[in-house]
Amino acid sequence: MKIEQKDMGDDLELDMSPMIDMVFLLLIFFIVASQIVDEKPQVRVPTASYGKVDEDQTGRIMITVQKQSEDPNDDEVLMYIGSNPEPVDIDTIKNVIANEIELDNELRVLIRADANVKYSENEKITLACAEVGAQDLIYSVFEE
Repeated sequence: MKIEQKDMGDDLELDMSPMIDMVFLLLIFFIVASQIVDEKPQVRVPTASYGKVDEDQTGRIMITVQKQSEDPNDDEVLMYIGSNPEPVDIDTIKNVIANEIELDNELRVLIRADANVKYSENEKITLACAEVGAQDLIYSVFEE
């Protein structure tokens, strides 16, 4: 008994163009996404024995306090709000926090201060937050 073989004609081919399109879309996405980096002013955060990381990072505004120079005798500091690269003064910080509190009553303020910044500078920010009604302050530290 002879079994007939059917002629299948041309071999099946996969169309690669949709796959290539997807690869290029993913490539473009990752290139663009890698450019959106949240640049914060660099500070050397102090360490603390009982520091802990807060799991919930929503609803907070960040204030960065950076020492202007490495000179231990120089007490000048620069203050930044969020990832804005331009330094601001204490009055601007008050205005921004007051505006943010109007939008969200439960606003939390994260203060990232350089380890070399004196407490008196941090106290100015704490008092400014208290004046405009911010009640939930978080100081950024590393756990020892």
